[in-house]
Amino acid sequence: MVARHERDHAAARADRRRDLLRTCGHILFWVICGLGLMGLGLHVSDPVLGRVYWTAGQVVWLSGVLFSLLAGYRRGERRGDW
Repeated sequence: MVARHERDHAAARADRRRDLLRTCGHILFWVICGLGLMGLGLHVSDPVLGRVYWTAGQVVWLSGVLFSLLAGYRRGERRGDW
């Protein structure tokens, strides 16, 4: 019984670690997308279009990171991590 619980605990730790890496990958993706749009806003010559790109980059960046964190938390709750 002890060996089975240790196996289950190791599997649960591996699942948690894998999900943490998945969440970090999603966060990194959204940060890169947002920074790409913000960088595009710095390189256009029209100030209005630049401001639109800049604001869109912030929206993509912040909402994507927030969504990724909430989704990771929800998956952790379903797994019983906390």
